[in-house]
Amino acid sequence: MKEQLLKKLKSEDKAEVREAIETLVDYPDEEVIKEIVKVMVSMRSKAVLEAAKNTLSSFSNLSDVVCREVVKLFKVEEPKLRHAAIDILSSYGNTCLNVIERELLSHEDYNMRKFGLDVLSRINTKESLEKIISALSDENPNVKFTALEYMRNFPDMKEEVVNGIMEEIYQMGDLYGLTTLASTIIYGNFKDERLIKPLREKLEEIQDPMGKYWIYKILVFLGDKEIYPEALENARAIGMEMDIKKDMEIFGS
Repeated sequence: MKEQLLKKLKSEDKAEVREAIETLVDYPDEEVIKEIVKVMVSMRSKAVLEAAKNTLSSFSNLSDVVCREVVKLFKVEEPKLRHAAIDILSSYGNTCLNVIERELLSHEDYNMRKFGLDVLSRINTKESLEKIISALSDENPNVKFTALEYMRNFPDMKEEVVNGIMEEIYQMGDLYGLTTLASTIIYGNFKDERLIKPLREKLEEIQDPMGKYWIYKILVFLGDKEIYPEALENARAIGMEMDIKKDMEIFGS
């Protein structure tokens, strides 16, 4: 029966291939996993990919094989395949962390490292957050700021996130980084008074009024009312007075 199903994977009929993949869920072994991954690449229909995701996500007893084979999909320049890979790998939680570390986070191509972060943000465990925080030291700003942005996905691990952010504040300098920092803290709702001191110190380093504006936005969110006058003055200079006033109304009560 298994051999017949594997032969059907080579069919040009998408419905037949999808049905075969769905039935192969009862035949969990390495050969089946490899053949399903192959057909995902050769036949990229939505129905086939959905069936493959469901079947491969069910092989918990062979999770090491699934992780090893599915991570190869990131090498194929097809967004649908990469999204499917993220769904499958993240469904296994911490089980795939070693493979993600080895094959993605340690890759010389920064795009691969970003794909690794995509998976980690979906796993949403303390262990995955630790790896995201480690990526804050990545030399590539695309990876670094992607890691910072994904930290907002861990609201239940506030202590770990805040500690990571406190370290990062001192390294932050460019406008994109400051914008991402503000977005992570505010939209992640990481309200912690410990962030006020390093942010005030960062203000002393920044000369650009727009850069200061983003720091002021965070401080207003954190409830630091002492900086209101200077925040308003800075916002007025760059035409953002109404925006900062709105923040003060929302967060100052």
